[in-house]
Amino acid sequence: MNKPLLIAAGLLLSLVTVTGQALAQEQPAQLQSLLELSPPATVTPVPTIEAWRLAQSTKVLFVENHSLPMIDVHISFAAGSNQEGDLPGLAAMVLSLFNEGSTLKSANALADGFDRLGAELSNGISQEQSFFTLRSLSAPHLREPALQLFTEMLANPGFTVAGQRRVKNEMLIQLKMERETPHSRALTLINNELYPGQPRARSTYGTAESLERIDEAQLKAFYRRAYTAANAQIVIVGALTPQQAQRLSRSLANALPTGPALPDQPPSSGPSSTGKTLHIEVEATQTLIMLAQSAPPAQHPDGVAVLAGHTIFDQILNQYLREERSVTYGVLSDIPPAQGPATWTINLNTPSHYSQSALDHIKTLFAHYLEDGPDASHLDNIKQSLLQGLPQLTASNLAMRNELSMIGRFNHPLSFGYKTRQIQALTAEQIKAAMNRHFSADGWVSVTVGPRAEQLPLPDVMALEASMAHSCMPAIR
Repeated sequence: MNKPLLIAAGLLLSLVTVTGQALAQEQPAQLQSLLELSPPATVTPVPTIEAWRLAQSTKVLFVENHSLPMIDVHISFAAGSNQEGDLPGLAAMVLSLFNEGSTLKSANALADGFDRLGAELSNGISQEQSFFTLRSLSAPHLREPALQLFTEMLANPGFTVAGQRRVKNEMLIQLKMERETPHSRALTLINNELYPGQPRARSTYGTAESLERIDEAQLKAFYRRAYTAANAQIVIVGALTPQQAQRLSRSLANALPTGPALPDQPPSSGPSSTGKTLHIEVEATQTLIMLAQSAPPAQHPDGVAVLAGHTIFDQILNQYLREERSVTYGVLSDIPPAQGPATWTINLNTPSHYSQSALDHIKTLFAHYLEDGPDASHLDNIKQSLLQGLPQLTASNLAMRNELSMIGRFNHPLSFGYKTRQIQALTAEQIKAAMNRHFSADGWVSVTVGPRAEQLPLPDVMALEASMAHSCMPAIR
């Protein structure tokens, strides 16, 4: 029985919506007479993206949306762990200290203020950037004080001694969890293998030794250097006029430290060692399998083809290992968007006695994939699914906010249909060529985390089901 193929969430969430006209072109020809008899469907207009630069060179993207009385603000900085030099954990520590209060209010006072206004905040950090978000009702008596608190938090971090102590303890706990979590342990081994001695191979939380070396002067210096208006990008979505959004963005930028944008960090070199399989012995009933290769940056000319190519291979793996062999609940494949080289990781959990066979089959399937390329059905499946699913990405402020942050980060055209059009234009040969330019069949660094166990060949569930169905048929006399 043919079962539907999975579309990796990473591809869908990294793309943007298509126009209603594109969807209309997919209607089957035999239904044209019915279409002519029916009233035309309402076409939701694709939101217009407005952009401007402030006097401090801050890039701002804005979408006006009055469907809900809400605003969503996203401000990001080139202040990731690749900017911290020889003090691993410095960037994450600075980010965490924003949660510890400002020079004017304690952490509790700030939290209570946001709660009373019904505002929601979040933040995060990666190797390349840090970010903060604010969601607030758009009514002026709620919006304005929420923005004032948000600006105060960003412009006047407290860096108190007690806050530094709490943050260091929290980061030490995170480091301990990384040492104990199978996924984190596998990823650490892979990064050390692919990028030995490079900043991207180390934890965002640094090390216990490096955290002890970080002092208040270094924290404040990193803040003044990395959290300037010139080093920021602002995204605004919601029930504001363009004039109101411009005032909001100017107010945020004016409150931030002055100084130049940080220079781009030199890209990491490619892997110095490939083809290794490493093992971490742990007591468990399942084995985690993780494979990885270095992938091109998101803005590389082959970036979209590689994105489509890895998603198709994810389909192939799920169809084979989940549907046909039933040895995993699912295979996850991911290439996180990055301005420098990214890491393509594939991971799954499987019963330990199938781990080696599953790993061997993944490598064999990928070798065939590089040789043959994607077939037409897999590529058509992706294109059709994206056409059907992408309108959801402009259905909410949050979806548009997230997509705008990607558009701004990678300098994509100001269009919610840009990547969709690129995917629709791809051919199987283009995807095959791109995948072969950046990956090799024997280039995987693979890690297994689990117990050593007697290995068995993968079961053929479909053949077993067919055999059982045949044995249950009544005898013909």
